[in-house]
Amino acid sequence: MDFDLSSDQAALVDAVGSVVSRHADLRKGETLRPMYYSYGDGLDRDLVENGFFDIVREETFGPLEAALMIAEVARSPHAVEVVGSALVAPMLWPGLNLPRPIAIARLEDLTRAVRFLDRARTVLVDAGDRIVALPIVDGDVEEALSVYAYPMGRYRSTPDLSKGQVLDGVAVEEFRRLWRVGLTLEIAGAMRSAVNFTADYVKTRNVFGRPLGSFQAIQHRLSIDVPRAEGAYWTGLRAAWSGSALDATTALLHAQAAVIPVIFDTHQFNGALGFTLEHSLHFWTQRLRVLDGEIGGAHAQAEAAADLAWPDA
Repeated sequence: MDFDLSSDQAALVDAVGSVVSRHADLRKGETLRPMYYSYGDGLDRDLVENGFFDIVREETFGPLEAALMIAEVARSPHAVEVVGSALVAPMLWPGLNLPRPIAIARLEDLTRAVRFLDRARTVLVDAGDRIVALPIVDGDVEEALSVYAYPMGRYRSTPDLSKGQVLDGVAVEEFRRLWRVGLTLEIAGAMRSAVNFTADYVKTRNVFGRPLGSFQAIQHRLSIDVPRAEGAYWTGLRAAWSGSALDATTALLHAQAAVIPVIFDTHQFNGALGFTLEHSLHFWTQRLRVLDGEIGGAHAQAEAAADLAWPDA
């Protein structure tokens, strides 16, 4: 079921949605490689200028409102870093203004490509027993070319965590809880856009003299994909509201488990066009492929959820 937002929350969603919609168009005539992803520099700038990254610091707002913002921004075809800047960092260290964009990674991820790392000015590292804020200096990171719809970067050499700041006063589990909440809403936003984009496409694509969307088999599959996306959205919002580590873990478990079926259905119904860079679908589905594996993927969330639900087992 759906729930009603408060008047302030509805106004926030409308305001963020308005900013996102102003940047919905993609630049035309670009070369092939840059169109694997589009970083929303203009969208990022407007979100900063309108104060949306400070939502959790507002007296009447908090993590739920930041989660609403993340979900709206994730619907854009442009990739923008929001989870670290709008939720994780200001919730855990409200008086600390870390340089952004902020990448987030586990210690073992620092030998691989990490999303936003090539644009980030800070990376928050989950080092297992502590969280380290590691500044990124020019030359530390190089672009990692990929087909995924995010800017990806990797360290040129293994970073020295001793050069970072150990962020005291915060439990590692609380950091992971907020990271999971943010990831869930990013997945929800991308799935919503992929499903809506596909629903619009099958209404206008004609086969055998009738719209593709008039076939019941397609209607049935898309009617299952809608609650997959909406389920991720609402469970993610609940986790943001409740502050429960179990809620956050099961929300991300649900969202990551839904990624592959949604990608499969949306690409199948867009046909061969869905595999071209001229079609916008890949901006959401290729992004989902990256999000599907973060923090270990659905299997890791299932194990974590079991440990939280039955700690004495």
